[in-house]
Amino acid sequence: MHKGMKVLGILLLFLGLIFSTGNLYKWWKGKQSVQTISSTISESNSYSEEKEPRFNEKMAVGAKEEKDQQTVENVSTLKHNFSLGQKIGKLIVPALNKSYSLYWGTNPSVLSQGVGMYVSRWTTVPNAKKGHTVLSGHRDTVFTGLGKLKKGDIFWVTFNGQKRKYRIEKIWVTDANDRTVITKKKKPTLTLTTCYPFDYIGNAPERYIVQSSLISN
Repeated sequence: MHKGMKVLGILLLFLGLIFSTGNLYKWWKGKQSVQTISSTISESNSYSEEKEPRFNEKMAVGAKEEKDQQTVENVSTLKHNFSLGQKIGKLIVPALNKSYSLYWGTNPSVLSQGVGMYVSRWTTVPNAKKGHTVLSGHRDTVFTGLGKLKKGDIFWVTFNGQKRKYRIEKIWVTDANDRTVITKKKKPTLTLTTCYPFDYIGNAPERYIVQSSLISN
């Protein structure tokens, strides 16, 4: 009996180490998509960095070769056929001195990479005329500093070879099951979401929402 308990204890310890190592790897992997940017960047100047790859308009389902690029961008995220987890751009947050790689989709495997772009019939890719772009990330990896942002702070988003500038209009906390956050918008809108409270252990019961409007492109 004593020997059996000892073996069980060793097995549980071994499983605990595997679990801890797995979580540590996921945390490390997510952190790799975050880069520190110059603290001199402010809302008064433009953000410049290496160019993001421009995606061929043929990647939009049903798009004709002669269609204007803006027309292609006006369709919802469902009209695009990027690969799940594909890097599609960057989110730049000068107030946090951070730049985040953006990936297609928001399932667990994608969010383990970094910030994901929500794909649905209600959301769009970053757009100059209308639509709602929703980006999500884990509070303990990429979006650890989201609570430091305030109304009026600036975001930059690079997508398809273009940079667009957004200003925070509203910040609030809602229930984890509140689906009204992901809705269609007539004006170009960018929303960031993450779990809340930030220091909660386990599955957080709420969501932290940061919503911004396009001010230049």
